[in-house]
This record gives sequence, C-alpha cells and structure tokens, in this order.
Amino acid sequence: MRDHVILRISETEHPRVGTKYRVWPLLEYSWGIDDHELGISHIVRGKDLVKEGKIEQHIWRIYGWQEPELLYYGRLKFDDAKLSKSKSRLEVQQGTYTGWDDPRTWSMQSLEKRGIDPQALRKVMLDLGLSVVDISISMKSVYSENRKLRDADTPRAFFVRDPVWATTSNLPSDINTAEIPVHPDFPEQGVRKIPLSVNNGSGVVGISQTDYKRMKKGSLVRLKDYANFTIEDLKPLELKLHSLDVDGIRKVSGPIIHWIPKEESVPVELTMIDGSIEAGFGEPSISDLKKGTFLQFERVGFARIYHVGDPVRVSFAHK
Repeated sequence: MRDHVILRISETEHPRVGTKYRVWPLLEYSWGIDDHELGISHIVRGKDLVKEGKIEQHIWRIYGWQEPELLYYGRLKFDDAKLSKSKSRLEVQQGTYTGWDDPRTWSMQSLEKRGIDPQALRKVMLDLGLSVVDISISMKSVYSENRKLRDADTPRAFFVRDPVWATTSNLPSDINTAEIPVHPDFPEQGVRKIPLSVNNGSGVVGISQTDYKRMKKGSLVRLKDYANFTIEDLKPLELKLHSLDVDGIRKVSGPIIHWIPKEESVPVELTMIDGSIEAGFGEPSISDLKKGTFLQFERVGFARIYHVGDPVRVSFAHK
C-alpha cells in the first residue's frame, strides 16, 4: 500500500476557527484519532472503505492503541426501489416531493408513513446477514415480513377508486345493512356495518371501474357480504336483486366484488408508491378510524391513515 498523506497545510480562513490553525488532518488520520478517543469498539462500513481501514490500523499500531474490530459489507440494492439521497434532497427542496415522508424518497420517514414496521426491515436485514458480497433484493421481502407482523391486527375496509354508480332494485326494506367481519380470520374482532339507503326498493352503490368493464348484461354478480344481483343494464348500470345466499353466485362461478353505498360513503385519497393520488370513496366505518391506523382495503392492498378529515388521506403500503 502506497504512502498516504495524513495532514495538509491550508492558509484559508476556517469558517469556525478563523486562522488559528494552518495544519489540518485528512480523513483517514482524523478517523483513526476520533475512533480511539471516542472509545469505538466496532466499526461497520462498506467494503469500498477497506483501504481506509488499513490506514487506521497502521495509525493505531504506531500509537500502540487497542484496535477496534473492523467489519465490512457489500452493497445492498433494492431492485424495485430507487434510492438516491442527493436526488431526493433536491426534489424535496424544490417542492416536487411533499417532504421526506414522500413515498418516492424511500426514506425511513416515508416507510413509517406507509405503515412499514421497522421490525420487518430489521428481520430482512438479519436474514441477509453481513457479507462483503453485493446483494440485490426486492422490497417484496420487506412487504412479506410486514404482512406477517401486522395482518392479525389489521382491520378490513372497502375502498373504491373513481366508482361507477349503480342503481339497485327489488330490495326489501329490511335488507338495508351488510354486516362484514372486521377481520375474516378473527371473528372475535367483531363486525363492521355498511348501511344502504333503500327507498321504494331502490338504492345506489359504487363499484370499481375494473369490475364494471368485466360485466355482461344478464349475468349475475355478488356485492360482497350483501346479496346477488342480475345485471339488468350497463348504461346506466342497473342491478336487480336476485338472491341473498352466497351459494347462488358460487353455482354459476360469478364474480364477488367490493362496493360502497353512495350515501354515507367517505371521500378517500390514496397516495401510491409513485406519488400519484387515487381518489375514491370508502365505506362509512373508515370515518371511525384514527390517524395512524393500518388497514387493508379489500382487493386493493394494505395502507396507513395519515390524515383524518374530508377527505381521509391514506398512504399505500403494499399488496
């Protein structure tokens, strides 16, 4: 290893101490001194700094100091996350990003806002271990661990992006509420109720654009946990009550779709990972949830409420 410069002479005025000093330590020398004076026992750094570590060891041996243990790791790359502190800083300063909790920064603040449990990230890192080999992984590994950690305590809810409104008919006046489990695997968590305003046997519900595009006139569809309907017309969308039993839809292998009532639905803005905002409506129970609640929008994905109001603002976490 070639000789390295450890000090330099500079006559330039220092912004903090002026011209009091003219000889200044360079990086490796200052690191070696600082690590000793601070009582550092372990140094964990990227493998690109192996050379600097050897210089520090040389300095410690000259002074006869106890040497900290040096540990190196390879570069960790997330295939589906673009990490750039300099770019994110610029975008935040220019107002392109809403702040450091904008999902496009991939900062710890942004992961917290989305509801990613720190233990999920920690578990993935521990499973990878410390290695000098460069590693590429997917954020799906973090999402999988987050799902395992949070799913059991995560309430469910319906959310429909940019809904298509459908008129329902032939509804008895007493069939005006859907009772749906808060969590399908844990009945002890209770039920959430979705009221449907019925006037003269008719009500209005919203369904997703995706489900609407798949509909065929005359076929059956089930509004999840409510009832089965015959598609009477597509433009405008008209649904007629067919039956209540879920077996009716299963016999014909018909679709079971999520929905929201037009009356009492809650305006929701869902911020996606790419920073885009998807506006829609959620079921009435969402208005009872507190800021910070982690929930699952059925058939959409997991998300975290970061603003309670009109609209409720939610940050998408993962599928």
